[in-house]
Amino acid sequence: MTSAEDRLQFFKQLQLLTNKIHAANDIDDIMLDMSAELCELFSGDRLTIYSLSDDKASMVSKVKTGLASFKQLKLPISAQSIAGYAALSRRMLNLLDVYDEAELRRHDMDLCFQQGVDRRTGYRTKEMLVSPILDDKGEVLGVLQLINNRNGGPFDAMVEEGVQHICGSLAIAFLHSHKAPTRERGRFAAMLSETVLPRVQLDLAMRNAAARNVDIEDVLLDELAIKPGVVGRALADFFGVPYFMFQVDRRRPHGLLDSFNREYVVQNQWMPIEEGRNGLYVLAVDPDQLKASGAVQRVFPGSKPVYCVTTRREFGWMVNQFFGAAQPDTAHTDTIPPTAASRPAPAPRAAGQAAGMAAAPAAGSTMPPPAGSTLPPAAATRPPEVAAAQPARPAPGSPFDAAAGAAPGQHVGQYIGHAADNPDATIVRPLGPVPPPPMPALPDVEQTLIANTIGQIATSAAQQGIRELHIETTPGENGDIHFKVTGVIRLVKN
Repeated sequence: MTSAEDRLQFFKQLQLLTNKIHAANDIDDIMLDMSAELCELFSGDRLTIYSLSDDKASMVSKVKTGLASFKQLKLPISAQSIAGYAALSRRMLNLLDVYDEAELRRHDMDLCFQQGVDRRTGYRTKEMLVSPILDDKGEVLGVLQLINNRNGGPFDAMVEEGVQHICGSLAIAFLHSHKAPTRERGRFAAMLSETVLPRVQLDLAMRNAAARNVDIEDVLLDELAIKPGVVGRALADFFGVPYFMFQVDRRRPHGLLDSFNREYVVQNQWMPIEEGRNGLYVLAVDPDQLKASGAVQRVFPGSKPVYCVTTRREFGWMVNQFFGAAQPDTAHTDTIPPTAASRPAPAPRAAGQAAGMAAAPAAGSTMPPPAGSTLPPAAATRPPEVAAAQPARPAPGSPFDAAAGAAPGQHVGQYIGHAADNPDATIVRPLGPVPPPPMPALPDVEQTLIANTIGQIATSAAQQGIRELHIETTPGENGDIHFKVTGVIRLVKN
């Protein structure tokens, strides 16, 4: 039984944490700072805070303690997960053992515990307390999840009361952040793993960049020699959107940029890059700021934007790639945004041509960089961190050559093309002694984003002796892309 003194101390500490939440200008930062304190106060081993995603049908993790990866978790609002069910039912669950199916069925016959993280990490989830974060109208804004009671047994009534109190404070903070959703972009550097850059060195670099009024991205790339792909993945984790890597052979998207000019794109730092089956892919250096501006909806009314992020440097390369280098006598002469009325109707596509892709150039034709272009130099002369982020002899658009920091000229994996019997199946061959095959057609944006996501799988496959990966993708609901991976391995006989 909890004593009166323990209860008094508990609620004093709870009030201090509540005051921190209400005083914070950036709820994401304060949640990161408070996560360990919340675990300590509630006697939980691990804590996750989810917020409602843009599609309103799923949630994404904002804070996770106890996991080495910063990769966001995304859960549908359904009975297929315990946190998802808390959001669906709008009620708290306090479970003694999440592996006890009889206990789960007492709440809902379809309730499941997602065991994937436990299987990957070897961690054993047992007790779990989940509580929805609701606004004053009862609408779901997120979920707070506590895992494994350090005191053993289910979380007690005082912890339940404290969690409900914190959820009320988080609801107010979430609503405030939705009114002013933009965050300081430079904060993305905190998403870099300790194995990439030790925290002490990162803190020093961020202070140094602030003192010199230099973009932390430039410090990471130029002074600390962090590869663009690593910086890009940190940006993706920070903004909760896919990272899109620069590809030297990507062509200007047919039709989509006809009503855009170079100056507008440079000034506003966004542009559409392809129309796919899951929506309009939009590239930005700051997706939060772009969403808040409403610019995409004004230019493309009725579209379903799929926001992607990239580094400022790679964005600049793509601007030069699609619009040419800035000319001194024409720079900053026209920054009028495009309008929906000025957007041309898309031209008919040739058979087999992907949505949003330009027709293939005539045989033997090439498009060299424009005069004065600052596109990255050839692999032989570009800096190591840039060379490693670009294929030495790429299958066009293949991001696998950049996976896990391949050295210049080293192929971690190669984009091969589509399976003849399934146009949605992409084949990737891990590192091998065979020379690269003939260059195939450039994959579309969806394929590229999938490839970026499974780059680590290709690297691991190569290390384990897997000769070939087959990745089959199918579109899902709410812009999700489902993929299935199979492979070929050669067994060595004695």
